[in-house]
Amino acid sequence: MPRLLLDKKKCLNNIQVMTGRAGQHGLSLRPHCKSHQSAEISHWFREFGVSSITVSSFRMAQYFAKAGWKDILVAFPFQPGELGPLQDLSADGRMSILVDSPAAIPFLNQISHPVDYYIDVDTGYGRTGVRAENPELMEQILVKAAGNPQLQFQGFYCHAGHSYKVHTQKEREAIHLKALDDLQGLKEQFSEYGPRILYGDTPNCSTQKDFRGVDEITPGNFVFYDLVQQALGSCSLDEIAVALECSVAGKYNHSQQILIHGGAVHFSRESLSINGEAVYGLLVQRSAQGWSQADSKTWLTGLSQEHGLLQNCQKLFHQVSLGDKLLFLPVHSCLTTNLAEEYWTLDGQIIKNIHAS
Repeated sequence: MPRLLLDKKKCLNNIQVMTGRAGQHGLSLRPHCKSHQSAEISHWFREFGVSSITVSSFRMAQYFAKAGWKDILVAFPFQPGELGPLQDLSADGRMSILVDSPAAIPFLNQISHPVDYYIDVDTGYGRTGVRAENPELMEQILVKAAGNPQLQFQGFYCHAGHSYKVHTQKEREAIHLKALDDLQGLKEQFSEYGPRILYGDTPNCSTQKDFRGVDEITPGNFVFYDLVQQALGSCSLDEIAVALECSVAGKYNHSQQILIHGGAVHFSRESLSINGEAVYGLLVQRSAQGWSQADSKTWLTGLSQEHGLLQNCQKLFHQVSLGDKLLFLPVHSCLTTNLAEEYWTLDGQIIKNIHAS
C-alpha cells in the first residue's frame, strides 16, 4: 500500500517561518487544520505560541476540540444542519462561525451559549461570501443578529482563493492589495463595531509584505506545501514536507512505462499542466535525510483509481525493479493527506489523522 511520508523537520520549519512572518507584521496566526487534519500535528503549533485554529467543518471542529483546542473557527458558511454540533461545541469552548446571508440568523437564535461570528467577504474569488461592494447586505446581517445577545459579531473574514488562479506574482499582488483595500474600507465603514480582519491564503501569506488592516491570518497549506505552491512561488521544492511512497508494480518493455501502486485514491485527481500535459506528482530521490530533487524531472503522467504511470523515463526504467519504492511530491497536499489515514515520519513513527479516529 502507498504510504504518506512526513518530514517533521521540514514541517516544523514551515510552521516556524509562518509564525515568524505573522509576528513580523504584528498578526496573530490561526492556522487552518484542513491541510494536516491531525491532532498530533496541531500540537506542534503550540510550541510556537499558537492558541487558536481554523477548520473547514464541524466534524473537524469536534475532532480538534476533543484534542484540547478551545478556540476554533469553522471557516465554512453556517447552515442550519450544523446547529446541534455548534450547540455542543460552544458549551465547552470558544466557537466562531462564518455568516454570509441574513437567512442564517433565525436558526442561530436557538443557540444557548455565546458564539462569535464573522461576515464572510468575497473580494473577487466568487466562491462564498458577501461581495465587498455590498455593505448593505452586511448591514442586514448585523441588524438581524443584533437581537441575539449570544451571537457576537467579531469582524470580517476573507480567503482570497483566486490568488491560486493567476500566473504571475504581479497578478497575485494585485489580488492581495484589492482584498486589503476592500477589507480596510469595511473596517472603517463599520468602525462602530470594532471589527477585526481575518485574512489569508497560503500564497499571499507566504510572499506578501503588506498586511495593513489585517489582525489575524488563517493559511493552512503552508504546513506541508506542495507542487501547486511551488509553481506559485510560495515555496521551494525542498520545503515540501510530505511525499507519497509507492511501489513499482509493473514495467513494460514495449512502451518503456513504469506502473506504480498509487492512483487517484491516493494522490487525488488534482493536476498541474506541464508543457501542456497533466501531471499528478513529481518523482524525488531518496536521501539520508529523506528525499531531495532528482537529477532530472520525472512526472507522474497517468492516473486511474489505483494505478499511476511514469512515461518517457528510459533511464529510470532500467534502474528500478518490481517492488522498489518510489517517492512523489503531491500536486495538492491538502487533498492527498485527506485521502490518507496516517503519516509515516522519517524515523518510522506513525501519526494518525481524523480519518483514523
